[in-house]
Amino acid sequence: MKEIVKEHPLRPIILRFDLDKPILAFEKKGLASHYLMHDLTWETLQNLKTHYAAFEQLDIEIAELEYLLLPIEQDLDIFEVFLKIKDPSVLPFDGKDDETDITIDLGDFFQGVVYHNQRLQDMHAAVDSEYLWFKNHFDMIYEKESWIDAALWDDVHEIYRNYLQAQVDIVTLDRDQEEFRGALSEVFDYQDVYMEYGDSILAAYNELHKRAEESYRRAEVVNERLSDMK
Repeated sequence: MKEIVKEHPLRPIILRFDLDKPILAFEKKGLASHYLMHDLTWETLQNLKTHYAAFEQLDIEIAELEYLLLPIEQDLDIFEVFLKIKDPSVLPFDGKDDETDITIDLGDFFQGVVYHNQRLQDMHAAVDSEYLWFKNHFDMIYEKESWIDAALWDDVHEIYRNYLQAQVDIVTLDRDQEEFRGALSEVFDYQDVYMEYGDSILAAYNELHKRAEESYRRAEVVNERLSDMK
């Protein structure tokens, strides 16, 4: 028996072989499938990490735009009271603040609205791309349960069914398969983390988009009312 170690970025594949036996077609196919399952799992893990990082960047941008939207919403409340679009009760003032002077630079305000809108539009393509990958990946998982086709497992099991003719030592193949299943389980765990994070980021973006669009429409009404006063 000769031990052969195949280095793989997912995990080292360690098998023993009886080189006095010829390697037959069923075994070639089964071992190729065993190696391919490692390749597919490593590729999936790298994709999940890449797209998780993309969601992290979107998380930062969403937080920035949420922060920038707050003063826009606050200024809109003031404008709408001044223009009698809304009742003064929307403002967070108490009785002693009735005579408070409030100054808002119109140019700065509308420039801020335009800037926010442009930032949100610029982010849309990245959100759309990440959502599409997210959806396609989990559509595949819900349909097939894994990135590994069942046929690949069947190819490996064919070696077990013909173990007397196999060059590979079945004990080491079984051990290696179990260790691979452990690595596979860890990738599935990471996938769950990615799914939960992705769901939260997409929900946060949708909420931001809804709030922002409402503010943009409010700003349009304010601009129309101010124009009517000229």
